[in-house]
Amino acid sequence: MRLSIAIILDDFYPSSGGIGRSVQTQLEELTALGHQVTLIAPDRHLQKPRIGPVIECPTLYVEGLPAHLSILHWSDRQARRISRAADFDIVHTQTERGGLVLGAKIARLQNVPHLHSFHANIAGTHQSVKGAVFGTLGYQLLILPVLRAAVARPSAGAWLPPAVRETGGLAARLDWQGFATIAQLVDGFTVPSPFMSDLIDESARRPLGGYVVPTGYNRTLKAAIDRAPRERTDRNVRFLSVGRLAKEKRLDVLIKAFLRAAVPEAELVIVGDGDQRDRLKYLAGDDPRIDFRSHLSSIDALAYEFRNADALALSSYRFDSQALVIAEAAAAGLPVLYCDDRLTVGLSEDSALLTGPDVASMAEGFRTLASEPARRAAMSAATASVLAGVAPERTAELFEAAYLDLIDRKAARG
Repeated sequence: MRLSIAIILDDFYPSSGGIGRSVQTQLEELTALGHQVTLIAPDRHLQKPRIGPVIECPTLYVEGLPAHLSILHWSDRQARRISRAADFDIVHTQTERGGLVLGAKIARLQNVPHLHSFHANIAGTHQSVKGAVFGTLGYQLLILPVLRAAVARPSAGAWLPPAVRETGGLAARLDWQGFATIAQLVDGFTVPSPFMSDLIDESARRPLGGYVVPTGYNRTLKAAIDRAPRERTDRNVRFLSVGRLAKEKRLDVLIKAFLRAAVPEAELVIVGDGDQRDRLKYLAGDDPRIDFRSHLSSIDALAYEFRNADALALSSYRFDSQALVIAEAAAAGLPVLYCDDRLTVGLSEDSALLTGPDVASMAEGFRTLASEPARRAAMSAATASVLAGVAPERTAELFEAAYLDLIDRKAARG
């Protein structure tokens, strides 16, 4: 069955971060399965994919601010304009801002199911970003009421999850309550990791039947990694960090742990950019073993860094919903050093080393991996066992199954 799918996101496509990269993979893989996928995205900073229709949508955004502050226009007029341009079998939203409300309106106009994917765990920002509470208030006071009006039906109750399950404080627990509310206002939802589904169910106080769909690595990046040359001849152990240089990523902990480990033959390559760059470079000092590579927009350049690394190091804690970079590390055959026990996708006890989230524990992890080449080699070989679970075609097949399930359920309800 060939489906007409609308994929909607507020973030800039495709270079704004993990969500943009995830959507890019969805477009490519769902198209490969024979479906027609229409991308509805901000009209700014848009690199149009050439594999399907694109509908540009105006966005509320101030240049220079982070991409996650872009908000698609969600007016009835925009929803009608898009509905006149294309007919869909399902609407799939990817961000919890204007795109979520716009998607709800389009789905209602066309009487088709609305699937929403929770990618980002905003509940994980409160321990490191003081202003994150305003994002929580924005959802509670703006997005949720507007979404309720868009779907024209009340949601069942949602409560705060137990503090023992979410230790990020009241604001973080309010975020999970908000997620549970959204999950009950759409026809179905997906999460990339099981822990997110569990917390949403706990806030709803009942199983909501969400779909767990891990975000797969990008096929183009995997091909680039496979053909990239391994040019290093030194005996150093290179740890690689890839991602935004933001507070919630806790790269200050990563750098402190690396410096505390004091392994002369180890080096740390940090790929990415963000508002914490200057602070992190100051923290690293003049240590020649720490190399900042900035943001790499070229897939080949990013693939080169994966190919020439010996392990991935990830310091985020209680923030990432899956961490797409873990799937990319598996695609590169890299062992993973990480500290968040809730992360399970793309990881196994044989392919990754879990430490505590504090500096001392992560430092010990650096020492362990740096000093045991045989263990690193075994961990690298073990990545093959997790690779199938984060393959891009697997992601597309799971989304396809969710689409068909929701379409069947809506048809059964009449």
